[in-house]
Amino acid sequence: MTLAEELQDYLDTSGESRRTLSLRAGLNPKAVSDILNIPGLKPRHSTLVALSEATGRDFLSLGGEAQRTYADLISEAQSVGNKTLASRLTWLCRNAGWVPELKAVCKQEVIDFFDHHTPASFGLTKGSMATYRSMLLKAAGTGQSRQRKQRIDDIGGIYKDVHVAIRNSDLPVSTRLASGSFLLFLHDQNIQPSEISTETLADYYRHRTEISPKGEKQCEKHVREIATLLRKLSIHPDFSRFGFVAAPHPFEDGRDKFGVDDAQIAPLLAEFDARVAPWVTGQMSRDGLSRAEFIASLDAMEQPVSDKKARLRSAKKARAARAGKPTHKSSSALMTDKRFLVGRDRWSEKTLARRRGYVISMAKAIVAAADVVPETIEELTDPEFLEIGAETLADSNKSDYPSGYVASVLKTMRKIASGFLCRPPEEMQAISDLISLHKPGFNGISPRNKAKLQQFTDDRIVQTIQLTGTIVTQVNDEIARRRRVHRKKTGKLPAKADVMDAELIRDVMAALAHDILMTRAPRSDNILRARLDWVSWQGDLARLAIPAEEVKMRSSGDADLPIPLSESTSRLLRTYLEVLRPKLLMPDDRQNPYLFPSQGKAAPGAHYGALLKRVTRLLARHVGVDIHPHLYRHLIGWIWLRDNPDHLPKVQRLLGHRSLQTTLDYYAELDEGLVLDAWQEQLNGKTTGRTNSNGRKT
Repeated sequence: MTLAEELQDYLDTSGESRRTLSLRAGLNPKAVSDILNIPGLKPRHSTLVALSEATGRDFLSLGGEAQRTYADLISEAQSVGNKTLASRLTWLCRNAGWVPELKAVCKQEVIDFFDHHTPASFGLTKGSMATYRSMLLKAAGTGQSRQRKQRIDDIGGIYKDVHVAIRNSDLPVSTRLASGSFLLFLHDQNIQPSEISTETLADYYRHRTEISPKGEKQCEKHVREIATLLRKLSIHPDFSRFGFVAAPHPFEDGRDKFGVDDAQIAPLLAEFDARVAPWVTGQMSRDGLSRAEFIASLDAMEQPVSDKKARLRSAKKARAARAGKPTHKSSSALMTDKRFLVGRDRWSEKTLARRRGYVISMAKAIVAAADVVPETIEELTDPEFLEIGAETLADSNKSDYPSGYVASVLKTMRKIASGFLCRPPEEMQAISDLISLHKPGFNGISPRNKAKLQQFTDDRIVQTIQLTGTIVTQVNDEIARRRRVHRKKTGKLPAKADVMDAELIRDVMAALAHDILMTRAPRSDNILRARLDWVSWQGDLARLAIPAEEVKMRSSGDADLPIPLSESTSRLLRTYLEVLRPKLLMPDDRQNPYLFPSQGKAAPGAHYGALLKRVTRLLARHVGVDIHPHLYRHLIGWIWLRDNPDHLPKVQRLLGHRSLQTTLDYYAELDEGLVLDAWQEQLNGKTTGRTNSNGRKT
């Protein structure tokens, strides 16, 4: 039985009223009534204890019902054909700035909303406003979910005792403050201290990203702190009675920043461990001959000789040694001939571990950037694979200081490509060129990307700018075709949304993503992980605000990155959010927080990882240039500077570069037509205070 059912059963059996029971238990007069009437209400632990003591029944083991959101109310209204209520619930969320899928229903908040606005705020008459208020309050009252979140003080049992012990311990204050939410999570999941594992921390991380207003980086930092806390609790004498175990956090190192599952690159790593690792440590030849087998073969080649011949050979070696001449190849030379690595060419175990990490980084960067999994060492070291992987690594490792990390990764790939795979000279030259491009201090656009940007002629630039409209037109044409076919078969013309399948809606997602990229060129991760609560509305215009902590080179104290959307894009976004996105969600993923939710077999609560691949595929189809998503940042700078080099400061601000010099480094050699030499002269003139022909300082 549920809590409400058990409580109602007691009232029916005893004949006691709700109010009387509430007062007898020392609660407010409406406590019992609220539990029975408010779906999703989760009473405090103290409330359940009081009711258990007053009735003699165990209410502590019973929980509340699942929390209800405005999306649930909208869905219920639509299912019974109440389009008016569904529309007004949507209106409420839009004007209150609430995300329907994430905002839990609370009647008091609806009251507060109407109390703080007048009919003129929304262009309504006084009577219409009253009608809206009445309808929405009634809906919220029947589907209300209490907003106060459960706290550590609401529970009892072992984790209540742990929290008290932490508060009274000599652990740092920050640890005491951070522990409550984790202990509450363990309590809710019924996980004992001795059962905590890395998987537990991974689940807790996912839980934090869903409920916390902070970004994913902050949630990761919090989980790392919890892992440190567990290590301290496992050895602290004051906590030995609880049986805590130290569990490593799920973030092994910086390579996890791409969010690529290790299982995807498992075949590649298996080949590396079985073939490449023994080769680079000198234990196996490139052809698979083990060191022991080679030594055995040398022993077999040694023929027994007479005593006289042995003395002759010894004398020959001595004479050659005095003359500084080799008598025969050394064992090292023989091993080199047999394609073994010897001497300083071999990697130590420590070097092997570090460079195995380079292989993981490169592989995951390629998967994250292009949604293409390198399955073999040969694929991984292909220059085209390495190019996109290196660019992604460079982007993810940018900082205020030059870094040789990407060049080091590429040098590892070059050693494997040359010594292990014997790639042809032209491919080795391409890899060497990549290393040169990614040496510390190199900030320009790679020649390959420059060539791609130069493919954007005036006509192609227009086609790129108009791509969203082109995609939407094609989607509408297909919708019209499907409606005609349906009417021909049934005699009825279906609604537009009814004939749209997931593929068409994904094209709409791609159209929106393209427009966002063209508006401000945010980094790929900021598009893929854009959340519903990053979207705000000012009238009919939408705005996507990327939190500062999610933006590279910004921190929580900096300003967010605003991306204002045009009127047409805002209309498309509204249709997508209110009509199309709900059709894409899987039944168990109704509270997905991402603007572009996961598709296919991805886990619930994830984002659509292949979205930007779809965008660039549509760009290649309609414009004729195949680029990777990050090149959008260079593309919009290229388009604007082709129009007028004087736009350089505006491009700097648009792309978020910290200095004009950074922008100049990227575009100075892109095209002679940009006349950036003249702009550099102008900058130098302003710096040195030179005067122009009118005698004024420039």
